[in-house]
Amino acid sequence: MSARRASDRRARVRFCSGGAARALAALVATVLSSSVSCSLFTGSMKEVREPVETPVVEALAGPTAVDWVEGHFTQYHTRLAPFEIRAVAETIVAESRERGIDLELILSLIRTESGFNNFATSHVGALGLMQVMPHTGKAVAEKLGIEWRGAETLFEPVTNVRIGTAYLDWLHSRYAGSWDKALAAYNWGPTRIDYRLARGRALPDVYFQKVLADRSIFLGS
Repeated sequence: MSARRASDRRARVRFCSGGAARALAALVATVLSSSVSCSLFTGSMKEVREPVETPVVEALAGPTAVDWVEGHFTQYHTRLAPFEIRAVAETIVAESRERGIDLELILSLIRTESGFNNFATSHVGALGLMQVMPHTGKAVAEKLGIEWRGAETLFEPVTNVRIGTAYLDWLHSRYAGSWDKALAAYNWGPTRIDYRLARGRALPDVYFQKVLADRSIFLGS
C-alpha cells in the first residue's frame, strides 16, 4: 500500500461552501454515462445548484482533533496499522475543515457504511471505509489529481476518505444544502432520488436516520 499523506490540523469548521462541488461537477460527464448502484452516480445529471449556507457543528481546534478521531478508530477492528490510522485521522480532520463537513458526520457515515473496516466490500461492489463504487472512485480521483490504480485504490484509507468526502460535498451542494437529500443520494444514488422527488414521493429515510443515530454517538464522546 502506498504511503499516506498527512493533512493539516483541525480548525474551526466553516459554513458549507459550493466551491469544491463546482470543481467536481465536471466529473459527471465521465461517470453518469454508466449505471452505478448503491451510493454512487447513476443516470443523468441536473444542473448543480448553489447550496444554502448551513451552520455545521463547531470543531475542536489543534492537534487534539486528530487525536480525537484517531481514538475513535482504535475502538474498531479497522484492519489498519497504527500509522495508517493516524494518517486517515489527519485526513478526516483536513477534509472536515476544507469542505465544511463536521467530523461527527464523517465518522458516522464511515460507521454506517463500513463499521470502520477498511477492507469492507458490499454485495454491489462498494469498497473501503466510505464504501465507494469503483466507477465513482475513478472519476473523483481524476478530478482530485489522485493516481488511480484500479479498484484496489479504494482500499487505501486516505484515498478512500478523500474521494468519499469530496463526493458527499458535491451531493450536498447539488441538493442546495440539504443533508437529508444528500445522504439519501449517497446511499441510493442521485438519479433515483431525483426520480422520487420529481414525482412527489417521500425521501427514503432509513439510511438518513441510521447516520443521524450513529452521529449522536460521536457528539456525546
